[in-house]
Amino acid sequence: MRSRSTVDKTGPRRRRIVHRTAQLPATSRALYRIEHYTSLPAVALAITAAVACFVAAVAVLGFPTHWVSVFEVSASAVTLIMVFAIQHTQGREQAATQRKLDELIRALPGANESLMMLEEAPREVMLGVEEEQRNVRSESSDTVSERTARDERPSDRDD
Repeated sequence: MRSRSTVDKTGPRRRRIVHRTAQLPATSRALYRIEHYTSLPAVALAITAAVACFVAAVAVLGFPTHWVSVFEVSASAVTLIMVFAIQHTQGREQAATQRKLDELIRALPGANESLMMLEEAPREVMLGVEEEQRNVRSESSDTVSERTARDERPSDRDD
């Protein structure tokens, strides 16, 4: 057991990511951490430096076919992993944002509760909502235009 005087070598950033992902399943936790750590500037610089060193070494050695193949396969594998990691974390974050927006709709008096969970509605329902909102915007812009035109008319009074 560690004493309080022992310095935590993991640092505050590591504790934050561990705390934020603790309740996730293992696969989600791994993908979230991959996405998080690869978005750090220090990691980007390290990867850039490593790739530059690899390219320089391959160039000095006359571009051995085996090394070029290893590089191509590695780059493809890393790209594929990153696509899945980013898609997974963005999907989770988007779902959480939708739930938060649904809660705001539910909490606001007079809000159209039929908009809740709209992202899961059939296409026809979404198109109907778009049409309704287009009509509401059109009516509100017509009202604004009428007010502006009325306010810009010269006064009928001659003083």
